[in-house]
Amino acid sequence: MPNNNENPLENALNIEPTEVRKTTPEVVDADIVRREPVKVDLSKFPDRKKMDQRKDYGEVRENLKDVIDNSKVAIDGILKVASESDSPRAYEVVSQLLKTATEANKELLDVHKQMKDLEKDETKKQVTNNAFFVGSTKELQDMIAKQLPAKKVKKIRNDREA
Repeated sequence: MPNNNENPLENALNIEPTEVRKTTPEVVDADIVRREPVKVDLSKFPDRKKMDQRKDYGEVRENLKDVIDNSKVAIDGILKVASESDSPRAYEVVSQLLKTATEANKELLDVHKQMKDLEKDETKKQVTNNAFFVGSTKELQDMIAKQLPAKKVKKIRNDREA
């Protein structure tokens, strides 16, 4: 009968214990060679630049939207203060805040335009002209007729020419 110190599964199935084999050899610290991680400069990859531009664009856009939203709340609050106090200084603050909110809106539009310009630069149109003959069809037929022997050229009469 097997001992209690052995594998409980072997005890439950009442089978003889098996020899445990180590599948990996013992590793000594002297065998381990530590290497420095490879450093790759990702800024040189165009896809990385595009990703960074889009990420920055998203952050700037969100920041400007937050400024605009906060300015709306601030304008509402300062308008209440200005109407209750009838102070000229309060109305001056309202006008400055409106000017700042308007500038933030303009900056948001400028950011959109700048991003559009950046993406437009990346997608320059490349036109490839592979013209091997420039001229009319009559000139092309004359050129072919000169290069080929007269026996191989078959002339087709057009009903209009007849």
